[in-house]
Amino acid sequence: MGDKVYPKLMDELKELGALNVSACYSCGVCTATCPLSEEGHEFPRRIIRYAVLGLKDRLLSSTEPWLCYYCGECTKTCPRGADPAGFMMAVRRYLTTQYDFTGFSKLLYKSKTIEVISAIILFSLTVLGIYLIHGPIILTGVDLNTFLSPHLVETVDKTMMVILSLLLLVNIYRMYRFTVRINDGGKLPFTTYVLEFIKTVVTHFLTQKRMLKCSDNVLNWAMHILIVYGYATVFILVVIFLDLFQTNIMYPVNNPIRLAGYIAAAALIAGSGYGIYGRIRKNTIMRQYSHHTDWMFIILIFLLAVTGVLVDVFKYLGLPMETYITYAIHLSLEPPFVILMIPFGKWSHLAYRPFAIYFTRLNDLARKKPLEVVGSDSIKI
Repeated sequence: MGDKVYPKLMDELKELGALNVSACYSCGVCTATCPLSEEGHEFPRRIIRYAVLGLKDRLLSSTEPWLCYYCGECTKTCPRGADPAGFMMAVRRYLTTQYDFTGFSKLLYKSKTIEVISAIILFSLTVLGIYLIHGPIILTGVDLNTFLSPHLVETVDKTMMVILSLLLLVNIYRMYRFTVRINDGGKLPFTTYVLEFIKTVVTHFLTQKRMLKCSDNVLNWAMHILIVYGYATVFILVVIFLDLFQTNIMYPVNNPIRLAGYIAAAALIAGSGYGIYGRIRKNTIMRQYSHHTDWMFIILIFLLAVTGVLVDVFKYLGLPMETYITYAIHLSLEPPFVILMIPFGKWSHLAYRPFAIYFTRLNDLARKKPLEVVGSDSIKI
C-alpha cells in the first residue's frame, strides 16, 4: 500500500515557521553541508521532500528533525534562500503537536492569543490562590514561612511535577510508537535498551554535546547549558531543599544554599537574557525568526529568575511587604512556565532530543542485528 498524502501538511508547517521552504528545488546542498547529517540519517533534504509531498506518516516516523540543532549551516549555503534550518525548527514544533495526546500543544503553537490567555489565566489563578490561603502578614520583619507554608508550596510543586511528568512521559511513549520500527527479526535484548538509554538519553540530556559538532556554536551551547543547569539547580532547591531555601534565616553570602540560588539565578538570567537580546537583534540564523512560543519561554524564565533574586534582596533589606508581594509574583509565574512549556511547549524539546537519539540508535541496532537462519551462518541485514 502506498503512502497516504496529506495535501495540507506544508500549509501547517508554514504556519509554524517554515516560511520560505517552497523555494527549495531539492538540490541537496543543505544535506551536504550539514555537520550533523550522516549516512542513513540524511537531512534536511529528505525531511523537506516528505513535507513537499505531503507524506505525514513518514514525517512522524522520522527522528531526524530532532537530530538537527539549528546551527544554520544549511541556511547559509542554500542557493535558493529556502531557510532549511528554519524549516527543521518548524517541523519540530509540528512533531511536538503530534506527540501530544491532549491536542493542547497544537492550540498553543497555532494561536498566540490562546497561549497568552492561558498564561494570564494560570498566573491569575495562582495569585488568587495565594491571596486566599496565605497566612498572617507580619510587617515587623520578613517572615516567609508564616506568610506561606513551605510544606504547602512543596506539596503543590511536587504534585504539579508528577502530573506534568506523566503527561510528558505519555507523549514520549507516543513518540516511541511513531518512530521505533523493530520487527520480530530485529528484537533487541533488554540490556541493550538499558545501556543505550544511559549512553544516549542521560549523556545527551546532561551535555547537549551534539551542538558542539556545529561550527561557531559554542556560545549557543553555553547559553543552553546555563539555562538547563540553572533551572535544574532551582528545581532541586525548591523540591528537595525548600525548608532550607524558603526560610527566615539570614544566611551569609557564602552559605551553600544561598550561593547555589545566586549561581542558578545568574545562569538563568544570562542564558535567557542572551536569548532575548539575540531575538531582538536577530543576530544569528537561529534567531532570524522567532515564534511566539520562543518568546513566551525565554521571557518567563527571565522573569522567574529576576523575581527570585528580588525576593532575596528585599528579604535581606528587611522589607516585608515588598518581599511578600514579589514572592507571590514569583510563585505565580511558575505555573504558566511549567504547565505550558514542559509537556506542551518549547521546554519539552529537552526530552524529545535525547530520546530521538535513543530511538534512532535502537532502530540502527535492530537493522544491524544478525538474522538467524537454520542450518547456515548468521546473515547481516
